[in-house]
Amino acid sequence: MIDEPQPIARRKASRARLIQKVYEVDPLECINCGASMRIIALINDAKVIERILQHLKLWDPVPEPRSPVGPDPPWPRVETLPTTYHPVPDIA
Repeated sequence: MIDEPQPIARRKASRARLIQKVYEVDPLECINCGASMRIIALINDAKVIERILQHLKLWDPVPEPRSPVGPDPPWPRVETLPTTYHPVPDIA
């Protein structure tokens, strides 16, 4: 007998439960009021996302300052890295 696939609603609920277990937060619970939410759209167009964020006054196109880009400075010739020794038990 061939098993029939799970209904879509059960699969979505399973994913939400897995996310809840891993991140210890319910991904479909409103952080403001605790009400249950549902996904109504997935937006992956950068221009649409920018327009939405501008409307909400959350758009900040200036990136946060970062450390200067470039190679790490070399270790001074007289410096050495500290070494440690952890004995390994003989199991043979």
